[in-house]
Amino acid sequence: MPDGIGELARGRLQASPYFALRDVICTYRDGILTLRGRLPSYYLKQMAQSTVIAVEGVARVANQIEVRTPARREVVGREGGRRQWS
Repeated sequence: MPDGIGELARGRLQASPYFALRDVICTYRDGILTLRGRLPSYYLKQMAQSTVIAVEGVARVANQIEVRTPARREVVGREGGRRQWS
C-alpha cells in the first residue's frame, strides 16, 4: 500500500486550513515520506511535517520543502510617499 500512504498524506495536506500546504508534493518509499515544494515560511514548513507525521506506515519524514519568503515590494502609503513593505 505504498501509493496509498502518499495519497493519504497528500489528503491531509489538502484538508489543512493552511492553503499554502495544498501545493506540497508527497512521495512515499520504504517507510519514508518525502515532502517537496516551496512555502513562504519556516512555520508552514513545520506545519506540513506535523500534518503528515502521524500517517500510519510513515517511519520518517524527509522534509525537503524550500522556504522562500515573498519578494519585497514597494507600496505607496496614504500620504503619497513610498515605503518598503516586507
